[in-house]
Amino acid sequence: MTKAIPKFFGLRIYLTAITIFVLLVFPISMIMLFKYGPYWLEEREALNKTQFQFDRSAADPLTESKKDTIAFDSAESNAQRKNIAIEPEDLRFQKTLSLLFRMMLASMLLGFVWNYPFKRYFSNRRKNKAVSEQLLNFCRKWLLKVPVINSFILGFGFFVTIIYMGFEVFGNDFTSSSSRQFYEQFFFISIFASFLTVLFVYFWFRHRVRFVYLEHVYDSVSLYTSTENKYRDHIIRRLWINSIMTTLLPLVIVVFYLSLSKTAIREANADKLSSEQIEVLFGKYVPFIEQANLFQSEHLFYVNAIDSLLMFVGIFSGITISIVYLFFFVNWTHNSIVIPLKEVVEKMRQQGEDELGRLAILRTNDEIGELANGYNEMAMRITGNITALKEITEANQRFVPEEFLQILGKKSITDVALGDQIQKHMTILFIDIRSFTTISEKLSPKENFDFLNDYLGYMEPVIRAHNGFIDKFIGDSIMALFGDKAEDAIDAALEMHERLKEFNLMLKQVGRPPIDTGAGIHSGNLMLGVVGGEGRMETTVISDSVNLASRLEGLTRNYDAFLIVSESTLELVENKNSYTYKYLDEVKVKGRTGAVKVYAVTDKIKV
Repeated sequence: MTKAIPKFFGLRIYLTAITIFVLLVFPISMIMLFKYGPYWLEEREALNKTQFQFDRSAADPLTESKKDTIAFDSAESNAQRKNIAIEPEDLRFQKTLSLLFRMMLASMLLGFVWNYPFKRYFSNRRKNKAVSEQLLNFCRKWLLKVPVINSFILGFGFFVTIIYMGFEVFGNDFTSSSSRQFYEQFFFISIFASFLTVLFVYFWFRHRVRFVYLEHVYDSVSLYTSTENKYRDHIIRRLWINSIMTTLLPLVIVVFYLSLSKTAIREANADKLSSEQIEVLFGKYVPFIEQANLFQSEHLFYVNAIDSLLMFVGIFSGITISIVYLFFFVNWTHNSIVIPLKEVVEKMRQQGEDELGRLAILRTNDEIGELANGYNEMAMRITGNITALKEITEANQRFVPEEFLQILGKKSITDVALGDQIQKHMTILFIDIRSFTTISEKLSPKENFDFLNDYLGYMEPVIRAHNGFIDKFIGDSIMALFGDKAEDAIDAALEMHERLKEFNLMLKQVGRPPIDTGAGIHSGNLMLGVVGGEGRMETTVISDSVNLASRLEGLTRNYDAFLIVSESTLELVENKNSYTYKYLDEVKVKGRTGAVKVYAVTDKIKV
């Protein structure tokens, strides 16, 4: 059954991958912005206050006495602190986001351009439009490289953005530690998310190419012949990859979020923790912590409400991505195993003469691909054996006619056994070249063979055309059997006489004298069977009717007739008026006690 022409997926794969990237990166980025926001405001407020005091001191130096008499109005001071200046480094994140979105848009546009020929090819095929040779060659050349190239297109956009981010993070100084910490964490999150996204694109395109597009682009030889010999894939490797993509990597996302969902004790707003804070943070474990003097340790941390929110978002994102990857990768793994196996089973059950139609498509280079390749090799050998057997059967039919086997009730010559026999009423035709001995004496052995083969080449097709078959060649004589109608034997003999004129014309052209033939026909019961020994057998016909037909052929010389038929044969003719015939005699032939009435048939009346 021919598969429907599929649609080529390009844009939807890019959009799905970018959506996954957004789910991986931006929820945590928003929480991190919210988490580090207060610290950034404090740093900016302190920096602005220090800058303001430095500028005021430089503009109006005060003596010690003046300092004691000057006091800033508290409202003015508060207003000054609220005017927080935005440093250029604080705009780096916005610039990075702008570059990231531009690069993703550029990747989608470049991917659309690259995938457009494939999309147009499959669209034309679905609409039964003509596909140009140039487009077909392009698709055949590049289809297997579609997964790698699309992954590279999307990955290059991420790569440019990450390089830019790395230069901003590690190549420049930050006045704000919170900004630097946030930017570093966003940098590593983006690397991880980009890696997952590019892999997702690669595996989706790879699945589509191998299990959806392959048979609609490549020719039969390419589909059924393995060309990947250097690298052998394995199912277990594919299962490991699927497990890593669906469990380990999403789990890493969760662990990464958990690592961010904590606040160090040293980041508390007090230089020294109060007893109430210590009791809230450590509960019943205060004595152990106090004994170890770990209250201000850099290794202790706590989880506040914002950290809990970050933890919740991280776990939710990890589970969501895990479910998405699980859905796709389980489906891809299932198809990569089930589809090739189903195709092999279907091809095993398939019947028909189309040799390539019974072969399975090599979609993978793993154990399943080896199974399909092994099946194809077996199918090719079986096909070769069947072809050889058919050729042998056809060759045997030249020695043992198929009609003979059918009369014996045998399907094949291999079913024939010594002693097989059957009695049947048939019409026997004997035809012989007159004075062949005289002719053969003038020819060399090779010329005799060539002469006979040329002659029989004219006569044998006539017998087959009239529903008869040749039982045997006896030198220059032909013995043929007709099982349906006696008219078939008579018509064959008359047509052979006409073909003899063509043969004699050919002899005249090569400078040889013409020949003449005589034919005898008789109908009666005969025994068809297999005679011989275990080492040598042959099919033959044994009957008095066969001997009589041979004797009638010999009488043609005496009565100067080219065709003599017995009365029993003429009685079987339904419409005797369709032939020109005359009664010759009632003769006794050698080997028979009774007399036989014989007739000479000279022509068939054309209506």
